[in-house]
Amino acid sequence: MGIAKRHMEHMEDQINVATEIAIEAGVLERCEYCEATVFQGEEDVEEAYKLGSHRFKNGDFGGLFESQLELTDAIKESVESGDHAADMCYHCHEKMYGDD
Repeated sequence: MGIAKRHMEHMEDQINVATEIAIEAGVLERCEYCEATVFQGEEDVEEAYKLGSHRFKNGDFGGLFESQLELTDAIKESVESGDHAADMCYHCHEKMYGDD
């Protein structure tokens, strides 16, 4: 496997972990119906930073992040991502409620 591919996989792993932290902190939410869509939650991003910091200090990431700053940058990137910009899962909402 090439160095570039390993680097891309490492970055993807970091974003996935950061997204899960943001979900756990309530900053992002996962659709309760399809579980595939992630969208904006109710909490401020600071809650995810606090949770990530606590888990980083506990050594929960097994060297995935070299520093706490690298972790908070990944959380910020995940939360601000256009992939998570919605305020609901429009796919499931449409299935449940149709055109209103």
